[in-house]
Amino acid sequence: MYQPQQIPYVQPSIIQSAQQNYLHHAALADHYERQRMINASNSIEYYHYAELQYFHKSRAFFFKGQFSAIDGQ
Repeated sequence: MYQPQQIPYVQPSIIQSAQQNYLHHAALADHYERQRMINASNSIEYYHYAELQYFHKSRAFFFKGQFSAIDGQ
């Protein structure tokens, strides 16, 4: 017979940490997007900042998924 599992209690500090990491990486992604646009004429710098932007954007999505899944948002 199916036994429903109890949802484990998650400490608010874990949710808060994931939200803080999300905001940190989202801000860095925005910063590197601006740097990428500033250096549009220099292809080496442009792609360097594009790589940093997409790295931080992916980390932001990762942390958003963590606190959204935990918090139910």
